[in-house]
Amino acid sequence: MTTLPVTVERAKLHLRVDHEHEDDLIRDLIQAATERCEHILGREIIGTGTALAESVEDVPAAVRSWILCEVADLYERRSTSEGGSGQFRRYYDHLLDRYRIFADGAAS
Repeated sequence: MTTLPVTVERAKLHLRVDHEHEDDLIRDLIQAATERCEHILGREIIGTGTALAESVEDVPAAVRSWILCEVADLYERRSTSEGGSGQFRRYYDHLLDRYRIFADGAAS
C-alpha cells in the first residue's frame, strides 16, 4: 500500500470539514489523489530509489498542496457528472512540474 503523504486530519482542515462521518470517504480520496499524483510524476511519492521522498516529512509542500487540491476537487464534485474528456490542465497542476519524470528519465 502506498504511504499517504497527507493525513485525513490535514485534508479535513483543507476541506473545512469538522465532522467524522466522511473520514473513510476522505481517506479514499487521498488515496486516489496520491495514486494520480504518482502516475503524473512517473514515480512513487514516498519510498526508495526513484521515489520523490524517503518519508512523509520529506514530501515537498507543492506536492502535498497538489494532493489537497485534487482531494478538494474530488470531494466537491463527487455527486456530479461532468462531460468532456477531462484532458485539461487545472490551475494547480503546475505544482508538480518540477518533480515529474518524463519518458526519457529526465526530471523537468
